[in-house]
Amino acid sequence: MMNPWLSALILLVVQVACAAPPSAPPLPPAPSLPAAAKPPDALATAALQAALDRNGFGPGFVDGKDGARTFQAFRDYRKATGLSDRKAREALLSNNIPVTIAYTITLEDVQLVGSAPSDWQAAAAVPSMAFESLDEALSEKFHVSRPFLRRLNFGITNWNDELIGSRVVIPNTAPVQNPLIAARIEIDCSTYRLRTFGTDDTLVASFPCSIARDLARIPTGELCIASFAPDPNYTFDPANFPESARAQEIGRKLILPPGPNNPVGVYWITLSQPGFGIHGTPHPETIGRRESHGCFRLTNWDIVTLAGMVETRTPVRIVGVPAPTPITPPPE
Repeated sequence: MMNPWLSALILLVVQVACAAPPSAPPLPPAPSLPAAAKPPDALATAALQAALDRNGFGPGFVDGKDGARTFQAFRDYRKATGLSDRKAREALLSNNIPVTIAYTITLEDVQLVGSAPSDWQAAAAVPSMAFESLDEALSEKFHVSRPFLRRLNFGITNWNDELIGSRVVIPNTAPVQNPLIAARIEIDCSTYRLRTFGTDDTLVASFPCSIARDLARIPTGELCIASFAPDPNYTFDPANFPESARAQEIGRKLILPPGPNNPVGVYWITLSQPGFGIHGTPHPETIGRRESHGCFRLTNWDIVTLAGMVETRTPVRIVGVPAPTPITPPPE
């Protein structure tokens, strides 16, 4: 794999450098929630989501909701293991791993909170595009949606309070421990999934992925990974936002600093087709839809996991690109 600092210099015009958030030390299981705090089946769904996440089949957020991203992740896990629906659930859930654990908030967690202005010019003036609240930082660290985090910790009414040393309940997620190197990547635009395959072409991991809003901007064919840039900065160019009056008012290029709320998140992987890449996002709740200008977006935690599995020259294949819907002219 290319030296990340050399990659960062090469990609400075676009972005530069990252690291996964430190994992929390093991802690005893958190007490179960009072019945009144539990939505029906939410913890059961959260248990499945957390287990999928630990095994490299990302559901996006752990949110207790049995939605499309969880369905696709579970389907891919079944495909990878060859198990039936029932056997797959048993394999994921029968090891007595608790759904939630307790976590003690640290000074380091609080220090992750700062500013991330939404205005491009204001963003270029801050030292880092940081998390804007403690619950946002914990949400990303433990792959949990902020509403579900708040529901698990209904006793905390103000996340801006002094909470260092406080114990909170979090889903039992952990960094993916996958020693395999992906032999190839496949991005399926029809299911909004990025999948990695081993040397024997077995499915190794799967992550929800956003694709270009404009289908014509999706790169096609056989590509490969060209380089890596952890913790990237971002070059704002008003020419890329012709629809924005504010961008045209700024009228010049700006460099936005690194950080989890940087427009490309905490990691950039350059593809062999110029101008295209796979990167993170400041908005993980949006992953799994058509929304980008042409690149492929993952959650920040999934892009870090992916970067640890691949190398330069790893093949990337784009499949399942929907045909653009023809525009029917109005009757004369």
